[in-house]
Amino acid sequence: MPWGSGTDSYRKALRSALCVLALGVLGSTVLPVPYAFSKTGIGLGALTMGLVAVANDITCCMMIRAAAHVGCSTYEQLSEWAGGKKARVFTQVSLILLLYGTLCGGLAFLSDVARVMVQHGLGPGRAPALLESDGRPVMVLTVLTVLLPLCLQRHIRQFEKAATAGVVVVVVLCAIIVTRAVQLGFPAVASGELDVLAVKVDEHLPEAFAVLGFAFYMHPMLMPLLKEMPAGPAGMRLTEKAVHITLFGVACGVYGTVGIFGAAIFGASTESNIMVNDLLPGHPTATLALYASLLVYLCCGMVTTHYALRASLDLLVAGPDAPFTWTRRVAETCGILTAATTVALLFPTQAEKIFALTGCTAVCLVCYVIPVGIHLAVQRDIDRIQNQDNQPAASVADGGATDGDLRDPLLAPAAARPHESGGRDSARADVRVAGAGGQVRQDKVVESALGRFTSRVALPAFILMVGVGFSVAGLYVGLVDLLNYLNDRGS
Repeated sequence: MPWGSGTDSYRKALRSALCVLALGVLGSTVLPVPYAFSKTGIGLGALTMGLVAVANDITCCMMIRAAAHVGCSTYEQLSEWAGGKKARVFTQVSLILLLYGTLCGGLAFLSDVARVMVQHGLGPGRAPALLESDGRPVMVLTVLTVLLPLCLQRHIRQFEKAATAGVVVVVVLCAIIVTRAVQLGFPAVASGELDVLAVKVDEHLPEAFAVLGFAFYMHPMLMPLLKEMPAGPAGMRLTEKAVHITLFGVACGVYGTVGIFGAAIFGASTESNIMVNDLLPGHPTATLALYASLLVYLCCGMVTTHYALRASLDLLVAGPDAPFTWTRRVAETCGILTAATTVALLFPTQAEKIFALTGCTAVCLVCYVIPVGIHLAVQRDIDRIQNQDNQPAASVADGGATDGDLRDPLLAPAAARPHESGGRDSARADVRVAGAGGQVRQDKVVESALGRFTSRVALPAFILMVGVGFSVAGLYVGLVDLLNYLNDRGS
């Protein structure tokens, strides 16, 4: 039974899903967005943001409906159903690369924020020299006292209260940036440093595309959340609604606000982490409070990433049917955080490069390529089911699917899923995708030629174009950074 089911109201489920998904999407990704807008300009940045949000919304809904069709809630199981064991292994590697890289980058941002907090919040000479020049000691302390306890929670929806506090911190950050931009009169726009409509083509443009192109993904966090949502078609609609609100309401709103107003303040001087810029000059106490709150916020964002990574590793190590044990949970949590913290300790100022590396590879696969592959497999399976429905009514009377067989919950219990022991061919023929209205009907659905072209060609092509395009931009950035690094070492 899903966590929180029974007396769990749909409103409560929606609220907790929104909080968890919002922190999962925003996380530390909100911090480099002003830098991206400072390179693209306002118009192109907003257009890019909209395209990426639409593509991610479509692929999230593809995954939700695929889970409803197949009856399972993990990325790995869906991939195995669609493409066999090799596809499952490929998906596992992609997920681990993406989530581990995101966690390492988030901890590196944590180190950045800790260093600036000590420098601007306490002032020169009022803190040990080590803390003024290095944020790693504070980062380790924050991991042990804040991040580790949050990551040990058993259910992702138990994170609702902490996630709500994280959302409040984001709102405060937006208010501070907007207020300062208005008070200063949008200096970068007034001076022409930040273009409103014109596009400034230079070597920094691909880097900006790489940041915006991978700022909206929530797929790894969505799948563990799915099995804790209410069952049935109504639960599917509720989850899709949470995705729509999170991407178009929360993510676009926050990214647009922080990105445009932040770039309007600092212009060409916008750092790859907006918190490295001094947001509250002359107010050390307020700076200390803001940056301390952001440390907690960054931890909240990393909890959802960690939960998804732990779920993937647990499935890989213990298997899908292993009973829950706190010993395994603590061991996995401590192992993941230790490995990620080690990378952040070794590369404390390289967060954007870590994000570029994971973004241009794993995000493209996990959020664009793999969902499209699963979606196309679902479409083929729907065609197979509809072809079976075209058989004479006598075959139905002899044991075919009946109307009662078509009212399965969104995620059927494991015992009711015989397809897990076999391939896609052994999947239940009576499990259907609940459409946009959440209704599953036995009567044959006649899909128009335009509808088939849209669902099987146009949408997949659009998604792959967006994903691969931004992946190429990210690879370009990574290659340039690598060449610059090698040149610096050689000189």
